[in-house]
Amino acid sequence: MAFTVYGYDGNPRTRIIKAIAATQDIKFDLIEAIPRQNINRDVLITLFPRSRGKIPILKGPEGLTLMEFSYITDPAALFVWLMRSTQYLSKLKPSHLLGDGSLEQEAEVLSWVNWANQELLMTMSRWFLPLIPGLARPAIYSKAAVEAGKEATLAMLDIHEKMMRDRKGTWLVGEHMTLADLFVAVYLARGMEYVLDAEWRAAHPASLKHFEMVAQWKPMKEAGPDFSMVERETPNADPYNVETRTN
Repeated sequence: MAFTVYGYDGNPRTRIIKAIAATQDIKFDLIEAIPRQNINRDVLITLFPRSRGKIPILKGPEGLTLMEFSYITDPAALFVWLMRSTQYLSKLKPSHLLGDGSLEQEAEVLSWVNWANQELLMTMSRWFLPLIPGLARPAIYSKAAVEAGKEATLAMLDIHEKMMRDRKGTWLVGEHMTLADLFVAVYLARGMEYVLDAEWRAAHPASLKHFEMVAQWKPMKEAGPDFSMVERETPNADPYNVETRTN
């Protein structure tokens, strides 16, 4: 079967799709598309008008096309897209990515994925996304909004850390790595790339241990470059303000 993915290696959702594809022995072409840098965004809009230039897009055999919708205006649509694409890939070949095969574990896995999509990444992005410099299409910056995103993120991750410490098993669901682990770890990595610094990681050892187990998983290592981690939290300042950059 021939597959094409429109996205880029540093994109967390693209990385997840690539890791899942590796477990299913699926070969595909990656066409680089970085919408916030205007790289092939016009191509996406031309080929897939409903995508509104969002990534990733998975194009499969017999005209199959699974694309992301605007997660800013419709997070539910994004969740459905990710569920459909990852479930589709995960079921092409028997695996434990959706649990042990029971409806109960599959429901628990999807519950974690839902949380990762609609809570973890959405909340963290309110903190780190406006602070990313050098983008052709940057996120809107508001000091108060970034601070609120930071407070919400730290509170949520403190609860998550306690849950991870109290867990008896290695993985989030059952005895094997599942989509739940992939989504939580890869999305957490996005925060560690920009704002969850060395001090935060030292204070959240259970969350970090879980991330490191997923990061060392062979399909994940093959899915993209090593995860980068910031040593010091990116300060809450507009990266596109000339005075901020020079002072």
